Formats: sequence, structure tokens, C-alpha cells
Amino acid sequence: MRKFGFKLFSTNIYTAPLLVKECAEFVLSQNDMFIELMVVPSSSVDDLKTIKKQFADAQVRIHATYEKFDAGNRELEMENKKILALSQKAADIFNAQTIVVHAGIGHEQKYVDEAARQFKFFKDKRIVIENVPYFGCNGEKLLGNKPEEIAYIMNESGCGFCLDFSHAICAALSLNSDIEGNLQKFFALRPSVYHMCDGNLHEAEDAHLHFGEGNYPLRHYLTDYTSDNAYITMETGKGVAQHNNLLIDDYNYLKALI
Repeated sequence: MRKFGFKLFSTNIYTAPLLVKECAEFVLSQNDMFIELMVVPSSSVDDLKTIKKQFADAQVRIHATYEKFDAGNRELEMENKKILALSQKAADIFNAQTIVVHAGIGHEQKYVDEAARQFKFFKDKRIVIENVPYFGCNGEKLLGNKPEEIAYIMNESGCGFCLDFSHAICAALSLNSDIEGNLQKFFALRPSVYHMCDGNLHEAEDAHLHFGEGNYPLRHYLTDYTSDNAYITMETGKGVAQHNNLLIDDYNYLKALI
């Protein structure tokens, strides 16, 4: 059975407390849902424990911050380890099976090699590397945008894989490569987590649209590129929502496609 996840941030207990409460209640009322929690660096261990109480027995997966994290930079190895440590602590608190991590910055093989070395150094089998667009929001060159790069890091470090559909589409458009071929290569890496939103097939921008607002062939992606037991995080909408109504609409939209 596929499971669908609400994406929340650890700071939402302050910025959107009703959203956290409503999402927790809804997830607990379903048998095919989970929460993916982005661990913001400013959060404390006490914050995480407070969230844990609200989530009760809901299944939680962790997303590590990518703020100041760059595994492609050898000089940042120990700083990266410290940044990742809070997400690892969160995974301990929530008994999370996966920690989604972005590799970092750089388009040359030396950055891929360094990221593979650091991911091996972290020695945490819960880590799954997420594919990213070719460029970041500020034009930076992102590491891990090609299936070959992800495969290399996985093989060298033993980490798992999180397939982000929109990121794969954006990267293919930036590289003038075939979208379907790109998705097939990523899917062959046997992802254990998926990220999904809607978007425009002709724009290399990760728009995070709600389902039905773009032109992604979502039914095709769900049926052909996710496994029957997939964990699919719904990364839809921008900004901080105060209620979960649009997230529930997204959940129902995907359920209807299946």
C-alpha cells in the first residue's frame, strides 16, 4: 500500500500551531499516511520532543536541513556532521526509518567524490540522498542532479535514495535531456522515498504547485514510477499554511488517481 506524507517544518509549532495539530489528527485518522518533518537548525531537542507528543503514534520521517550543509566541500566536513546531528537526533526521537539529505553544491566530479566520501563518513543507514535541480534558487550549481551522480554516491557510501519528481524534471530541462529517460534512470536506483508536487513540464522551476494546478502527468508518475509500498511526500504549496485543508485536497487528489 502506498503511503502519503504531509510535509511539516519543526518550527511550525511556533509559526503554525493549528496546522501541526490538524495534520497530526488527520494522519492518525488514516491508515496510509505519515509526516515528513524538516528539521530546522534553530529548533531544539525540546522542540522536537514537544512535536513528538503531538504526533503521538503517527509515523514520521525526517528531512535534514540543507541550510549551510555542503557535503561536496571537504573543509565543511565537521560542520556538516554537526548540522546533520540534529536530524539524526530527531530520527532517534521519532524512530524514523529515513533521513532525507541534499548532497550540496558543485557540478564537477571532485564534488561528487567528496560528497560520496562524506556520506560514507556519516555512517548512518537511515540517510537517503535526494536528487536536486541543476540550479538552486540563487543560481548555485547543485550536486546530485544526474542519475549517475546519485548512483555513484549510493554505491560508494551505502546510502539510500529519495526520488523528487519535480527536481528530476527541472534538471532534465536544464540539461536538455529527455524527461522520461531521466525518470527511468532514477527509478532504476530503487528509491525508498518519493517527493511529489505539480508543475510545468516546460519550465525548469520547482514550483511546488498543488496537484491539478500544473500539467505533470501525475497518474503516470504514480503508477509507473512508484512502487506499491512507496512513501510519497506531498511537497505542495509555498509559504506557511495555517490549516491543512489544501493538504487534504492534495491527499484526496492522489488517492483518486490510484
